[in-house]
Amino acid sequence: MPSRRASLGTLVFTYYPLCLTCATTILNSLILIILYQKVFRQRPTILYMRAIALIDIVLLYGWNLDHFFRLKFGFEVDRLSVISCKLSTYLNHFLNQSSAWLRVCMCIDRFYSLNQIRHCRINDRHRRVIFSIVFTVIVIALVNIHLPIFACYSHHNGTQISGNSRSFRLYPSWSYINLALYNIIPFILMLTFNLLIIRHLILIKRTSLLQQSRIRHSSISIPILLSAFLFCLMTTPPAVIFGFFHTQLQTVAFQHIVLSLLDSIKYTYHSLSFLLYFVTLAEFRKEFFRLFQCRCETRQKLSQIINSITAGKANQYKIASLPISAITK
Repeated sequence: MPSRRASLGTLVFTYYPLCLTCATTILNSLILIILYQKVFRQRPTILYMRAIALIDIVLLYGWNLDHFFRLKFGFEVDRLSVISCKLSTYLNHFLNQSSAWLRVCMCIDRFYSLNQIRHCRINDRHRRVIFSIVFTVIVIALVNIHLPIFACYSHHNGTQISGNSRSFRLYPSWSYINLALYNIIPFILMLTFNLLIIRHLILIKRTSLLQQSRIRHSSISIPILLSAFLFCLMTTPPAVIFGFFHTQLQTVAFQHIVLSLLDSIKYTYHSLSFLLYFVTLAEFRKEFFRLFQCRCETRQKLSQIINSITAGKANQYKIASLPISAITK
């Protein structure tokens, strides 16, 4: 019985990262399609949601999918060669931190929009959000630029690849820095601005002289609040364990399964955006159903056109097959 449970657990943890990657790719692609609809184009905050959805798709093809390759085929992409190690290390750190800091920027932008006294033009707000996204991504790319330069080298006559550096001891120092950049600082900022947003939403309910536009646009704050709290809940514990107890985990039985479980908790968060938007945003649900309804209606119209064309051809054939005397009568 214990061996059967262990084999079942190994099977689940082997294929879960693959299923999670496929599901996130499909769901986040739907997010991008729906958020590009006309109803969302006038909301600058949606730009953050689009960027996060795109980054979360690419994110799951990194270390998350490596768990599947390691448990199923016995290799890791970032250990195939020095180049793959450098690229994988850099991209995984860059994408994780970008996803976290774009969520921070989204919380700050939402708080700023709710507290804005002057009405700002939509184009100006769009430019501000685009600048914020580009600036954040560039800064994070520069913060991690040392990884492809110094990280990863081959040893034992090129048979093994190490993720550390020849020049200096990169780990565990960088693990602590990454913990701060990916979790601790974003956690503090998200928590602070979320509390300020909640306070402002409570004031909105108590104030009767508030503009209707603010009440209408405050609904988008709910998925942002839930997303930020879920981020803190699901990504912080695995990151803390990896940062401070990684060496102790190496002595644990079924080490790869434990590591896969911790990463699965973290990466599952990045696949929850669709469910979060679907539950909390009524307009998102309407656009989702309208999208599939339009496709069904298009198929029905197409089938009607095909039927009418085939029926017309059949009638022409019948008319052509009649004698000329019958047609003239």
